[in-house]
Amino acid sequence: MLSFINEIDDPIVQRDILDLNRRILLFREGQLNEESFRSLRLARGVYGQRQPGVQMIRIKVPMGLLTFDQFRAILDVCDEYSTGKYHLTTRQDIQIHHVKLEDSPELWAKLEASNVTLREACGNTVRNVTASPLAGLDPQEPFNVLPWAEALWRFFLRNPVCQEMGRKFKVSFSSSDEDTGLGVMHDLGVLPAVNEAGKLGFKLLVAGGLGAQPAPAEVLHEWVPTDELIPITEAILRVFDRDGERAKRQKARFKFLYQTMGRDALLEAIARERAMPSGAFPDVAHAEHIPVAPATVEKIPAPVGHETWRKANVLAQKQEGRFAVGIRVPLGDETTARTRDLLDALAPYTSGTIRVTQSQDLLLPDVVEANLPVVHRILRDLGWDALGFQSGVDVTSCPGTDTCNLAISNSTHLSTVLEHTLEEEFPHLMFDRSFNIKISGCMNACGQHSIASFGLHGSSMRREGATMPAMQILVGGGRRTNGEWSFGKKILKLPTKHVPAALRTVLIDFEQHQLPHETFADYFLRVGDRYHYNLLQQHVEGTSEDLYVDWGSETAFKPQIGVGECAGVVIDLVSTLLLEAREKLDLGLEAMQEGRWGQAIYHAYAAQIAGAKALLVKEGEKTNTYADILASFDRVFVATGVFSPEAGSFTAQVLSYLGGANTQAFAEAYVQTAQAFLDELDRHTSTAKAS
Repeated sequence: MLSFINEIDDPIVQRDILDLNRRILLFREGQLNEESFRSLRLARGVYGQRQPGVQMIRIKVPMGLLTFDQFRAILDVCDEYSTGKYHLTTRQDIQIHHVKLEDSPELWAKLEASNVTLREACGNTVRNVTASPLAGLDPQEPFNVLPWAEALWRFFLRNPVCQEMGRKFKVSFSSSDEDTGLGVMHDLGVLPAVNEAGKLGFKLLVAGGLGAQPAPAEVLHEWVPTDELIPITEAILRVFDRDGERAKRQKARFKFLYQTMGRDALLEAIARERAMPSGAFPDVAHAEHIPVAPATVEKIPAPVGHETWRKANVLAQKQEGRFAVGIRVPLGDETTARTRDLLDALAPYTSGTIRVTQSQDLLLPDVVEANLPVVHRILRDLGWDALGFQSGVDVTSCPGTDTCNLAISNSTHLSTVLEHTLEEEFPHLMFDRSFNIKISGCMNACGQHSIASFGLHGSSMRREGATMPAMQILVGGGRRTNGEWSFGKKILKLPTKHVPAALRTVLIDFEQHQLPHETFADYFLRVGDRYHYNLLQQHVEGTSEDLYVDWGSETAFKPQIGVGECAGVVIDLVSTLLLEAREKLDLGLEAMQEGRWGQAIYHAYAAQIAGAKALLVKEGEKTNTYADILASFDRVFVATGVFSPEAGSFTAQVLSYLGGANTQAFAEAYVQTAQAFLDELDRHTSTAKAS
């Protein structure tokens, strides 16, 4: 077990994997409760799935960037520990399923040996930082954003500021003002911007999100210097960590905190937090993408259909003579054997890198024009040449009821049906990248249905005393010609077996009534949701037995919804909280020894919060936010004389870090205060138990 641990150079990573292994053993022996263990494994990419006894492993692929060797390492662990299949996600991750819990540390160790991580791919953390698939390659981009995206994800990996927030926090980088990184639906969207003086900077969008209550991101700053990006992000995370909801998961995303605070209050809170950073910020230098020359240039006659393939799947890069080749991966699902053959065949003619896209496809960058025919031939011969990369026929779908606990109806089989319908009846859509279809198995929007031209999420309907699988239809999402984004409007709910006919009706009407140069999003805005409600009414009714069987199934539909883990859990057990408080303090003491003063302070801050929460939970007090915990502890324990902080209040004691300095002297004093507080908590709980 863990034979690969010695091949990892970073001792922090080694300890992380060994700790997961140790916690698994404690959990199996009954010495670690399920709630605490779930939170820990989620932050390490180990996620429960619909089938009992096995796990989904989410592999983090920052910005979707992979070398062929890294991809092969993923394929290897997939073969050894999973089923030989993998799934590309809409957040540029790679997921593998049906993994035994005990195998996850060894799997992780083997990936880390190839510089691939699971850390913080799940849980209440900063999730995988995504980017436009063409970042660094985009002819429209003012500069390459990837160096800053790389620095940001590395800075917040294992950063104490964002290890146990109320919910997950998602960041995306777009290559241009067209927002191809989908910042509009992220907690933080970063777009490149150049000011009037020609200085590089970023436009920052905040508080976007999908799910049951989608909200478009709003502009926080039209322009900030590039060196302000990470400090501002850290400050936002600290505000979210302290003031964000923690008890009510459905209200715990950053968008809800922003809706309560507003832009001005958030800016004030950011300024306050920036007065005390948690550590030194990285220096990031501007660097343009430099393509690697292929080992071989082989000129061959163009295969049959080459020009059509180029039109549908090939994009010109900003680097002269270089092209990005789009590779459709239906449903984002593939096998290791086919992928390994593809990488081996492409290696001599490419740069040895590949990208995962938000459309669950692959993008092959930096192909020289002379090699396009041979690349096309390889894709054709190996069965990877489906036309319509990121087009209207390229349907996006989450795994749905195949593996997800939360899914209601089957999204994957319906996606396949819709793709076949479009390819046969509307083949011109394979060249249209302004129209798209996105499907989620539930309202949580892993398939990003809210920003689709034609979006669907899983549901159910009752008819004649029985339940049938259904899809909620949303229409009109996407980017309009004026550059603004629209989120899809809910139209109505249809039996899943009627969805292909409904799509056909919508597309025919669009093509009959489309104005010159009008996109689908513009057309929908013009005709409205009531128009589409009336248009689709014809597909609502029906009582045939076929309607009660979901796509891909042969038995009657029966909704089975489990407990999702997408956002982690809230741990409210007193003993667990006290133990975690000590663990956080230990991390602070360790940071002190290594001279990381800012991180030591933040660990001590979190330790005091966890300890106070333990006592408040015991008293039945609400602990929805860290701010609530501070105020409640003062009311319940300080005002009654149970605790008497030297600062006069617990709030003043804990928040003194905001007025401190990022120095050894202040860090030592602050950590000592936290240690004394936890010691006092131990004495109080021991006395309470004795009485």
